[in-house]
Amino acid sequence: MADTVLQPKGTDVKTDTEVQLTGAQLQQMLDAHCQDMKAGMPGFLFYGILSSTDGSILSKASANEEASRIIEQGSAFHLTIVDQVKKVVDGNGLGKLELDYILIETDKITFMLMISALGKFFSITALDRPKSNIGISRALLYKCKREFGTLLDDFF
Repeated sequence: MADTVLQPKGTDVKTDTEVQLTGAQLQQMLDAHCQDMKAGMPGFLFYGILSSTDGSILSKASANEEASRIIEQGSAFHLTIVDQVKKVVDGNGLGKLELDYILIETDKITFMLMISALGKFFSITALDRPKSNIGISRALLYKCKREFGTLLDDFF
């Protein structure tokens, strides 16, 4: 029986429950997902999916080249932020906690970092703070996290 794993607009990626996606199918799905995030977030500047291993970008969408360049150049710093916050969460003495989401607000840009189900990947969202709606953007991030489940983590 064919099952739709996650089908962002503009893709026909379907998989049988016992057949794994190919790399090309996964890339198509991630690229379409990034474009969906771009279309759905007020104040959108950048959205990217990064590896928690080295900060490399698997897929991205941006509102303009400058925003993309700035965030891509800082991807190693975003990975460092995720790693350091994980250490704080792990060392808090409150028992086992899982890092899920990090919000960083500046006077001009809001950064939202969402950690994948198994922690192998994270997404970074950059929004123009005066034009953004954090509630809508966060809801989209959680919806996608639910839909993706461990698909990306399990692929690698």
